Amino acid sequence: MQPVVLFDLDGLLIDSEPIWDAAKREVFGPLGLHLTTEMQVATRGMRQKDMVAYWFGRATIQADPDDVQQQIVAAVCRRLKEGVAVKPGADHAVATCARASRAIAVVSSSPNSVIRHALASAGLDRFFDAVFSAEDDEYGKPHPGAYLRAAAALGAAPDECVVIEDSLNGVLAGVSAQMTVVAVPEPADRGDPRFAIATLVLESLKHLDTSALGAAVSMGSRGTTWASRAALSGSGPPPGPPRQADLDANSHASNP
Repeated sequence: MQPVVLFDLDGLLIDSEPIWDAAKREVFGPLGLHLTTEMQVATRGMRQKDMVAYWFGRATIQADPDDVQQQIVAAVCRRLKEGVAVKPGADHAVATCARASRAIAVVSSSPNSVIRHALASAGLDRFFDAVFSAEDDEYGKPHPGAYLRAAAALGAAPDECVVIEDSLNGVLAGVSAQMTVVAVPEPADRGDPRFAIATLVLESLKHLDTSALGAAVSMGSRGTTWASRAALSGSGPPPGPPRQADLDANSHASNP
């Protein structure tokens, strides 16, 4: 049976983090909160209301949190209309998964309006059967709720789904949902051993072809479950998931 493929959006398919960072600086700056790059990284992957609550809890800000959130979202949508860079290999990966799956969807922490603006701006909207936002869920990623809701809406069991994520919070959400997880970390995060809970780790979406997707599906969530148990048992760091280099080496060995 073909899988259901669930893509994250920000930082995975589109290079939207600079847009979000600029919008937050634009709104928070006049309120006395000047966000550094390091401060921005601390809230990546959070829903906007969680991000706003995070900073309101750590700084004295004389404003209404809901108004701040709405201003940030409006600033992001305005910038998205001007265009957004697609991440390397995103077009190829999405088209491949659209052909090799029975359904393909975006599951994002961003508001629904931002998701649709972003996909249209990037020219990727035509590939997706549905979009799901965690914005109105009780909990955001790393809680698995958004992924479980998406699977149910698409008529799929968790073990029939493949999650594609770039952030650790997203990977944790997919693992918690007991789904197959393919991680595509940012270059700065590739050495983070916590990504070992993913079923498969790729250096770029350029490598997400039918072979990689098939390998991830065949391994399923069993690898992630084993890795999580090893980490929790204190038996030492879990072995990392297969990486693209390993798949390439195996392919060359079997095809001399």
